[in-house]
Amino acid sequence: MKLAPRLLVTRFAPHAQELVEHLSHVDCFAIAQPLLMTTLLKERQALDMFLSGYYDLVIVVSGNAVKYAQQQINGDWPRATYLAVGKSTQIQLSEVTKQDVMCPLTRFDSEGLLELAALQSIKNKHVLILRGEGGRDLLENALIERGAKVDFLQTYKRVKIVLDGHELANNWQQASINGVIISSVEILNQLFALVPMNDKNWLCGLVFYVPSQRVAKEATLLGVKDVVLLPSLRTEQLVEFFKADDGNCIAH
Repeated sequence: MKLAPRLLVTRFAPHAQELVEHLSHVDCFAIAQPLLMTTLLKERQALDMFLSGYYDLVIVVSGNAVKYAQQQINGDWPRATYLAVGKSTQIQLSEVTKQDVMCPLTRFDSEGLLELAALQSIKNKHVLILRGEGGRDLLENALIERGAKVDFLQTYKRVKIVLDGHELANNWQQASINGVIISSVEILNQLFALVPMNDKNWLCGLVFYVPSQRVAKEATLLGVKDVVLLPSLRTEQLVEFFKADDGNCIAH
């Protein structure tokens, strides 16, 4: 019989603490510890091109990309075919654009996006990828191979939070943490960089709850033994995922 989850939530603030509070309502113990923070990134020329309505398709790879773009847009978002990598981003993007937004049905990553019908016949189409600074080349390369003309608008950058890995790892073990919610490869890598080498076996023995097959693969390569794919990163769906019929937190 599996132990009830005692979770470490590593999402960006304030989402980490919000999730912890909601999980407490279903008697699920969790600790919030963001590992990265985000700051606004201004690319005026790329933003002006986007706002001009130049792009046929706009692909958004994170909620933060939407948040920081919205802070720089005075007025309506341009008309385009919008696609989001996941359900949370889809909802957020639909709210600010006031337009329909496509999203993968099951695989919430670049590979899932590339399976969408809207990205199959895109020769000579102008495509914008809205994201944070850096990121994968897979999506760009695949779109170019299909004949699209691809640009980027980077609206934010990730910054590491200075933390004491020794102290935190000790605190988490004292709290009997047995699972961790990881929302991206960047956060996954930061967690492994933070935790001291002496505690790596403990870390790899946790259940890693992740949003995509890409994050699951990276976690496995780092030595994680038990990886569980989440249905979504939306707070309400995460709470339902850990909620039993009798209202108590359960293992999956």
